[in-house]
Amino acid sequence: MSSSKRILFLNPPGKKIYIRDYYCSKVSKAYYLPQPVDLLMQSAFFNEPDYKILVMDCIAEKISETNAYKKIKCFKPNYIIGQIGAVSLIEDQLFYNIVKKENPNTIIACSGDALLEKYGEKFQKYKWLDAIITNFFKNGFRQLIEGGEKIEGLVYRQEGEFVVKDSKRSKPMDMAVPKQHFFMGNYRMPFANAFPMATVLTNYACPYPCTFCIMSTLPYTTRTAASIITELKELKAKGYKFIYFSDQTFFQSKTITREVLEWMIEDNYGINWMCFSRVDVLNEKELRLMKAAGCTLIMFGVEWAEDDLLTHYKKHYTTQQIEKTFALSKKIGIKRLGTFLIGVPGQSKASILNTIAFAKKIDADYASFNVAVPRSNTSFRTEALKEGLIDDSLEVMDQSGNEVTIGTGLLSRKELQQLKNKAYRSFYFRPKYILKRLLSLRNWTELKIHFKEGWYILKSLLN
Repeated sequence: MSSSKRILFLNPPGKKIYIRDYYCSKVSKAYYLPQPVDLLMQSAFFNEPDYKILVMDCIAEKISETNAYKKIKCFKPNYIIGQIGAVSLIEDQLFYNIVKKENPNTIIACSGDALLEKYGEKFQKYKWLDAIITNFFKNGFRQLIEGGEKIEGLVYRQEGEFVVKDSKRSKPMDMAVPKQHFFMGNYRMPFANAFPMATVLTNYACPYPCTFCIMSTLPYTTRTAASIITELKELKAKGYKFIYFSDQTFFQSKTITREVLEWMIEDNYGINWMCFSRVDVLNEKELRLMKAAGCTLIMFGVEWAEDDLLTHYKKHYTTQQIEKTFALSKKIGIKRLGTFLIGVPGQSKASILNTIAFAKKIDADYASFNVAVPRSNTSFRTEALKEGLIDDSLEVMDQSGNEVTIGTGLLSRKELQQLKNKAYRSFYFRPKYILKRLLSLRNWTELKIHFKEGWYILKSLLN
């Protein structure tokens, strides 16, 4: 293949700090911005000199629309792998439309939550769109442009029609290492205690059936331990100081994760990290292994304080398990962030207040209160449609709940916004809590991050 093939990995500009990753787009609640993991993982499949590679993260680099158009035209890409989000859909589709007009021979493939259903309608509506990446863990787009036969995780135009190539759950993958050096920019997470920070994905999707989440509809896949360890070695060699494992459920693949953690301990890896997991996945032995390997914080999806809601939305664990795992993590010395979901159909004010109280009861170090969003291709969206809370034309939505999309039937959108703000004030503005957080800070970097994130949260509550 000629080295003249140019491929652009593109996160479009935006009016806000948009996070369009992993089929879950949102506005950053404060100032945090992880690496665009869809683009990062796709970069593993394209090698120089076969491809001349350019990464443009217009959000991280604060590139305006005007400058973005200029940079793209100057680069003259043959192919673009871009992100698109339901949260920024109006801005994004207008942007890509102009990009296509100015670069008519460029093939554009996009990954994003706004494209995961009704493919025919999407291709009809978005004339600029040539392909939809439905699984960014697979190399379907590279297979397409190189004439390969093993195309999967891709929907694409072909002779006026569109072709769907689904992906399936697969054996552990020996994935090539993502090209992290192209993404070594202005990325940050509120719980990172050193920089630069890298985002690492050891597995894809989630095998659990939570009905409000898109992840259960995607084919779960994991990387081999050797593949993960190779990437971790490169990150250390390149000077990264903190790792964000953005797996939906860290330690889901027990044998592989255990091998990686044991290597980190034996090699004296020395880089701290954070992750997402579930309260029913981790036991005390595994939590201690994670702590010894450098884990400083785990984010758990708590969601509600009522077992009937946990059952209805198929979380498959109980409030008792939540309390037990939070207590174990605290005893071992790992910080805990709980994510909570308010505003599901039929939820009352009393239920939401109970959830806020539960966040304090389990002694979460941090809490993230999100308002339910009827995301595309989920049974939760089907429920919201059935209850008459939305109509099928709803496309623009913010997963973080900065702008409330639906009411509960008992509570209006305005009331939900007020309760969300109350949740943050009630949790974070306790004098005892503030003192505890300040006393837990160990270095100047942590202090700066906490003050900056706290300031942005305060600003959002005052707006």
